[in-house]
Amino acid sequence: MDDLKLVRTLRSDPPEPDADRLRSLRERSLPTGTGRAKARRRPGLRRRFWLVPSVLAAAAAAAAVVVAVNAAHDPPAGRPAIGVETVRAETVLARAAQVAERREPDGAPRPDQWLYRKVAVRQPSESANEIQEYWTRYDGTRQASRLGEFPMRVRTIEPEPDDDDLGPKAYAAKFAELPTDPDELLDHVRGDRHWIDKPKEDPGGGEHPDARAYRVLSVYLSQEVAMPPGLEAAIFRALAKIPGIRVDEGVRDAAGRAGIGIAYEPGDRHDEQGRLVERSYIVLDPTTFHYLGHRTDHLRDVMINGEVAFPEGSFYATAELAAGVVDRHGQVP
Repeated sequence: MDDLKLVRTLRSDPPEPDADRLRSLRERSLPTGTGRAKARRRPGLRRRFWLVPSVLAAAAAAAAVVVAVNAAHDPPAGRPAIGVETVRAETVLARAAQVAERREPDGAPRPDQWLYRKVAVRQPSESANEIQEYWTRYDGTRQASRLGEFPMRVRTIEPEPDDDDLGPKAYAAKFAELPTDPDELLDHVRGDRHWIDKPKEDPGGGEHPDARAYRVLSVYLSQEVAMPPGLEAAIFRALAKIPGIRVDEGVRDAAGRAGIGIAYEPGDRHDEQGRLVERSYIVLDPTTFHYLGHRTDHLRDVMINGEVAFPEGSFYATAELAAGVVDRHGQVP
């Protein structure tokens, strides 16, 4: 399960998010092979991913926040972060598509090779980033991770047929089958039963089709596996067709890099009065349009049990720092 799913499915009665639970949620949300939580590449690098809205923030704020998908696609504007400028989504995404379709196709690793990824994570309550490293076998059967000062952990990934989880090799196979016409692609992801019926314990059938399209296309863009250039271009063009898509310039990742932020405000968190509580972005390089990371800005105080958990103006962010293909876990490119 990924962070996007957590935000979409916040319960009315979530468990109290103690430290162990938050750590568990974070590990589940990061590149473990899960279908809705993955990352992608920086210039010249391919990797897999993960994140979108903060699972930690999502889990904690679940006690006090209502998620609203507005069928009219006309949510309150909310206040932008300092230095952020809203631009015409169609123009920026058309340019992204043109850049993407000029890329050279990448080759695939061997099934027994490992995809390495290094990411910085900034929590709303912290003043410094945590550095996290992941090694995921291309065949999706094993993963190693090193989070901050904790020792490396290696685990076997058991198949879960009822989950929406896909490993790197499975994502590559899925990418090869997706349509590259933007209208056909948008219709496909809006109705893809994989993302509607799974995971079994938390199916997405009640999700607005446009919210599902944004979520799934964002997941695809954040993958570390090689994506056909024609598909990547189609994704950008399909995003431009979704009502409610917002594109902001100057959105910063956890490393402080200014990028292009793509958000879907009807699917972001709103309070019980319908006011926008947070804005969640995928962040792309402004020139190459490769995935840089994720950012969630808290536009209002997030309350838990009557207390401010995440104050207005705080943020959660990630930044992709390094990636590559290695022959065993523990190696770095």
